[in-house]
Amino acid sequence: MNFILYSDIGESTIDKSLGLPEYSYYFVLKAFRTVLAELGTVTLVRHPETEVDPLFEECRQRGEECVFLSFSPPNKTQIDLKCPTVSVFAWEYSNIPDEIWDDDVRNDWRVVFARHGRAITLSSYTARVVKEAMGAAFPVLAAPAPLWEQFAGARSRFGAKLPPGASVLQLRGTVIDSHLLGLSADGLIAHITFPEAEDEDELSSPPPAPAPEPVPEPVPVHELPPQLAPEPQAQPEPPAPAKNLRYRLAVTKRHLLTWYREALRDLLPLWLARAVAVSGRSGNAMARAMMGYERRAAPQPQLPAEPPQLPELPPEPPPVEAVAPAPVPEPEAVVNLDGVVYTSILSPKDGRKNWFDMVTAFCWTFRDVDDATLVLKMNERDLSRYHNTLLTLLSQLAPFKCRVLTLHAYLDDPTYEELIGATSYYVNTSLCEGLCLPLMEFMCCGKPVIAPQHTAMEDYIDDRAAFVIKSGLEHNVWPNDPRDLFRTLRYRLDWESICTAYEDSYRIAKQQPEKYLEMSKHAMARLESFSSGAVVKEQLRSFFQQAGAAR
Repeated sequence: MNFILYSDIGESTIDKSLGLPEYSYYFVLKAFRTVLAELGTVTLVRHPETEVDPLFEECRQRGEECVFLSFSPPNKTQIDLKCPTVSVFAWEYSNIPDEIWDDDVRNDWRVVFARHGRAITLSSYTARVVKEAMGAAFPVLAAPAPLWEQFAGARSRFGAKLPPGASVLQLRGTVIDSHLLGLSADGLIAHITFPEAEDEDELSSPPPAPAPEPVPEPVPVHELPPQLAPEPQAQPEPPAPAKNLRYRLAVTKRHLLTWYREALRDLLPLWLARAVAVSGRSGNAMARAMMGYERRAAPQPQLPAEPPQLPELPPEPPPVEAVAPAPVPEPEAVVNLDGVVYTSILSPKDGRKNWFDMVTAFCWTFRDVDDATLVLKMNERDLSRYHNTLLTLLSQLAPFKCRVLTLHAYLDDPTYEELIGATSYYVNTSLCEGLCLPLMEFMCCGKPVIAPQHTAMEDYIDDRAAFVIKSGLEHNVWPNDPRDLFRTLRYRLDWESICTAYEDSYRIAKQQPEKYLEMSKHAMARLESFSSGAVVKEQLRSFFQQAGAAR
């Protein structure tokens, strides 16, 4: 059997692709590749539209079976190849997209599955959703990423053991430590002078679907020292200007823009928000012209009617090829961890991860506890995309004695394993999950977790290995649907239940070590029976044999 594998993100681009929608598919492919290599020959491709069919023809001439496994969402998988194609995908909503938009039939996943004739999902939840749309007889396999063997080394060091009292991580990147920020709600106040200051027109940037995050104005990232030490005291403010008519109009405009942004903008359809942005820019330019805000253009020097005759210059030398500057390495950072350590790995732009509830519940529960730490490993290349939001949230929660530590860095395998070893509990507060690889990886190494028991997590989360968060259904949109129409369901978490999970887990870590070890052992046993290579290999073997017999 020949397996052709594809993922949009490859080995050479993974460290530059943090936070992208298909970021985790690379790790899923990497996990499956080892198991598939035991069932046949594995070939990786980068351009399936041109590479797959020639490989398929070669296999057919040799009389060998061949299948193309695309580790991508169905709407991004080829449907017109000669080679048998199977989409290997994760999905976390209550139904699959079954409508066409943008003149692309692949947006109706039923069309893709009908062309392929079968599918592989990463959870039994997703398999049920596919069968509801395609019929109970449609061949779909629910097989998780086989991670168990991958973490054998880390498990031998950290599994079924109490977390260490103190740990040290060495990494390259930026570390944001709440203990060093001097957090205060007073830092959220923006001091604005009118009319001299050029105020930013908030209407000019409509929100990304489905909902925007607030964009405050703390200290810019580039002004922070490498270790994000406390900010210097602000300079004395200039005297406030006289409250003339222009000043009062400017203040009124500022308050109207703030009200629109905070109370109304995210309720508008995307097309209407864009229309308001365009009209807002036009109206703003007209109003500024009427009020005399526009700066006069500097007078341009008049050129002579005929330019003077210049002497002939010698021919220019051949251009020298520019040498690209060497990339600046990330700064080195040392992170000291102690006490009860909670860890979560997520993309801050992914609204499903619900990290606001995670942080607010943590800071409220442990506001008077100084040995509880929440580590947020952010999968995002650009720190500025979430830095202001993070600092604003922490400032709103201040003061608190617990510690929130944000790691903006790409962790290599040894450093990642050290983070697992230093962790007491992994935390997941997602509204829905297609698989959640980090959660499974920490459980493979014997770490109990705080998580809901919904969507894909229902396959491996139970109350013997986890502090289960309560949840209930709510309406939502398909994340790949630009129309933002409410067509599906996801889960809303009970915030008080998150606080209770924090309290119970902290008490067990501090007072009931035997209970902690029992949860650690059960977490490993649960993942071994669910995601070991032997289990997944037999699932794949049976699936492809049945498909071959059907043909």
